[in-house]
Amino acid sequence: ENTFDLTLPATHSYLGQNLEELRGRILFDDGIYINLPLLVRESVILFPGQTLPMTINDTQTIDMLLKCLQNSRTLGVVCMRHNKMVPIGTTAEIYQCLYKGPEEGYCIKAKGRQRFKILQVIVQGYDRVSAIVKVLPEITLGPPLFEVRLASLDRLRMKPTNEEDFKKQERVENIDSMVTPWPGWVYRQYDPLRLSLKIRKHLEFIENRGSSIPEDPTNLSLWVAKNLILDDSEKIALLNYDCAISRLQREIKYLIDDKIFVCSICNIFIGRQSNMFPMSIEGPLGTYCNPSGIIYDTVTLYHAQGLTLSGNAPSMGYTWFPGYGWTIATCSNCHSHMGWKFTAVENNLKPKAFWGLTRKSLKTKE
Repeated sequence: ENTFDLTLPATHSYLGQNLEELRGRILFDDGIYINLPLLVRESVILFPGQTLPMTINDTQTIDMLLKCLQNSRTLGVVCMRHNKMVPIGTTAEIYQCLYKGPEEGYCIKAKGRQRFKILQVIVQGYDRVSAIVKVLPEITLGPPLFEVRLASLDRLRMKPTNEEDFKKQERVENIDSMVTPWPGWVYRQYDPLRLSLKIRKHLEFIENRGSSIPEDPTNLSLWVAKNLILDDSEKIALLNYDCAISRLQREIKYLIDDKIFVCSICNIFIGRQSNMFPMSIEGPLGTYCNPSGIIYDTVTLYHAQGLTLSGNAPSMGYTWFPGYGWTIATCSNCHSHMGWKFTAVENNLKPKAFWGLTRKSLKTKE
């Protein structure tokens, strides 16, 4: 049972209560070439629709941010991997900001909007980088047999929402496929609605625990990409796809079995994928930041093991989950930082405690 208000973490209230709301929404035309200021961070991979909270207190980044706010309010978020900039990223539109002073700097909230490809990097000084980028399209494909369908069967077609509906549609699809070189089952592997149903069945355990999972194939593919525990290379591969069908096909492979989570340094067992549950309306994995500006992808788990807690009492300072205090958790074997244990300080809150572990500290095994 969960009595916690799942909408609270998505507001990132720890950044402050008086952030200025920046109105309007900026979207660029597909294929357009633009000059974007870049925010380059290790292991930060942003997907369209994802919220990115940030605290910025270094002068170079603040200068870039101020120029960004004066123009389109949009910057490019790019992952740094093995000391190299990944050539694909996502535009982030700043929608709230607050200047806290010279020491604390700026607090901002941005939303991932569109994928882009870097064409030319422009270095403007220490830690100030922009790039000429090409905005990439999100291609939407309909049913694979739509163009060769038999019009006489249109009265039998429906928009399937469950397994039974899809079985009824299979008979119609098998007839449609008779005029093609391939049997119907080949085309069904590329049906976005059927792929979405398979994904949603694998995610029932998360939906039953309170998370709202998108139904639209494109939004679902991006939601899954954001919420799965994957290493940087797998996340980047998903970001490279320009179509929900390809993304969903790859994501199904990650969801077929109940993966186990191990420490990314020493491989000691930590938990299971089935232990994931949402403490935010946005899903079981959220992006948060600390006062120093470090950004963490953090997954919430009911159960975890192989962890050691610091001896300190739970702290309420800068907590990401209002009503819960945090205690630092390290790997009991290699002592690397894994995340935090969150403990309720209010009697009416359930769960009484849970784990928030960073994506970077975990890796999956079959």
